[in-house]
Amino acid sequence: MQVDCFRQIYIICMIPSDRLSKELIQDSGYAGGFVVSTATYFYQVHHLEASAWVNSNCRIITIPWFATKSLNMKSILLQESPTAFCIRNLFVSANALHRA
Repeated sequence: MQVDCFRQIYIICMIPSDRLSKELIQDSGYAGGFVVSTATYFYQVHHLEASAWVNSNCRIITIPWFATKSLNMKSILLQESPTAFCIRNLFVSANALHRA
């Protein structure tokens, strides 16, 4: 699954947090983790107080996910991925949200 695939599921943002479950989209929770990471990132960038639902530990992915299959790129993503994504085991490029 590539980062660009997440663009197609923006409707998840409209779903109440208590319904944003791994069962909603069968992807082991990656979509929910990406939505929460994105929200957290924007809260941080705009110096806003984060909503309680973005601080939930239930959106941490157990198996790290990288936006590439290349081993060389994975090492770059480990370094440049925004903190909001790293803490949830999602590793994307520094400009991933600029492309979205």
